[in-house]
Amino acid sequence: MKKIHLIAASAAIIMASCSNDELVKAPEAAPIGFDSYIGKVTRADDATLANVNAISVYGYIGDAGTPKIFDGTIVSKTSGDWTYTPLQYWTAGKNYFFTALASQVSAGNSHYGYTWATDLTTETAGFNGNGTVSFENTQDKASGNEDLLYASATATTPAEITTAPSRVQFAFRHALSRVKFSFKNGMGSDSYSIKIHDVKINNTAATGTLALGTANPVWEASGSAVLTLRPNYFIPANAIAGNTGVVASGTKFIIPETKALSVSFEVDLIVNGTTIETYSHSERILPQVEFKNGYSYNFVAEINAQNIDPSQELYPILFSVQSIDEWTDAPVTDVNLNTEP
Repeated sequence: MKKIHLIAASAAIIMASCSNDELVKAPEAAPIGFDSYIGKVTRADDATLANVNAISVYGYIGDAGTPKIFDGTIVSKTSGDWTYTPLQYWTAGKNYFFTALASQVSAGNSHYGYTWATDLTTETAGFNGNGTVSFENTQDKASGNEDLLYASATATTPAEITTAPSRVQFAFRHALSRVKFSFKNGMGSDSYSIKIHDVKINNTAATGTLALGTANPVWEASGSAVLTLRPNYFIPANAIAGNTGVVASGTKFIIPETKALSVSFEVDLIVNGTTIETYSHSERILPQVEFKNGYSYNFVAEINAQNIDPSQELYPILFSVQSIDEWTDAPVTDVNLNTEP
């Protein structure tokens, strides 16, 4: 995976001690900086290093009182550099704990939230982030178009800091599931094409919470939302498949849960370039799936004469030969070969 290395500008900062009012000037040489890399993805609407321009950082020191030094701090990417302000500085002999959230949606317009955990660990071993992530995936919020990432990291400073500590390394994971639909033309004739449009997922979770702290956290999902797949993301772009061809929909992000989704869609039946009928499929129940964080799912269906019309099977135009006329003998015609031309 590619990494983008970030450089934060050094600056002096005056911080108040948690135990008293003494002012301590932090060393200028060791600001807390961040690096970030994200798993490889394949579509433009997924969160990637190319389109994630800000991360939200939550971090604390694992001492008595667990002072929170990052509380939703926005670390933004500008001209390839990740920066935040005001800079925080390392303190010698401390354990640091970081949780980060991100989306490809611009900062301030995303639909996730974060709540600190009641009890904050002070042990770096086995740290998988903390707190609870909330997410709204209704049609007027994320609407299935927003990817959601999370990451965690720890750091321990030596008893005496003589050189700048390494940057905090965030390896982000996808918190949601990703779904798409593929429709294969099984009509069995080169004369027949199908066009897929108005694809909707009817019963995805509307909201959910994800309690961090384990290697594989599980969502608590609730409510129901309808997600409309964007027509401009069909492959091919015209959403038409010839005989044995496939129309693939765009992707949607959903809150993971164990559920049998249902899908609605319209399919046009095209004969030699002319649409002769449109069939509406409403809330077709899909197999139950245990959706998992970071997994992508492709639901594949074949459209054929048996199922293109949800009300009945299409009946083929059949032929039979009833009879073949017998020959009728005309009167015999005599020919005189002696006649001159």
